[in-house]
Amino acid sequence: MRKAISLKVSLWIEGEDEPAHDFAASTKQAVQEIIQAGLSKHPELKVTIKTIGERGVDDSPPPKKPAQTGGEGGGS
Repeated sequence: MRKAISLKVSLWIEGEDEPAHDFAASTKQAVQEIIQAGLSKHPELKVTIKTIGERGVDDSPPPKKPAQTGGEGGGS
């Protein structure tokens, strides 16, 4: 039976780089190479990289509100 799934993966990558070098571009290439290297361990799977992009400030989820707990005077 053929199956498929779309997965969302979030990576945090750190490394040393020259100040003027495009760290985002070289890191995107490195991630593609890492995924390709890992595929050799699972030749039965076909992986297509749809997009690799840098996460922007606007992509972060909104802060969670603190959970409401029971308190004194619980009614009006």
